[in-house]
Amino acid sequence: MKRVIPEYTALVDIIQDALDKEKDARDFYLEAADMAQAAEVRDFLLEMAEMEKSHVDLLTRKLEMLKSDKTVMEGILSSFEDDPRPDDAN
Repeated sequence: MKRVIPEYTALVDIIQDALDKEKDARDFYLEAADMAQAAEVRDFLLEMAEMEKSHVDLLTRKLEMLKSDKTVMEGILSSFEDDPRPDDAN
């Protein structure tokens, strides 16, 4: 099966999509672990869920950093006016 990858316009969108997929994978492993009857299978699935959680944590931190950087940059850029008006202009 060939995966269809959407056309992203920003890194934030890519990270958000990856984060959503990691959360789905974590939920899948947790649900499968709840259904597992064999202890070794359940343990394996819980280990996989924990690995996905570490991915979620990493991507969450990265996404927050990117959004913060974008907010700071937008604030800096908005402080520059295209049409500066000196205080003493009459």
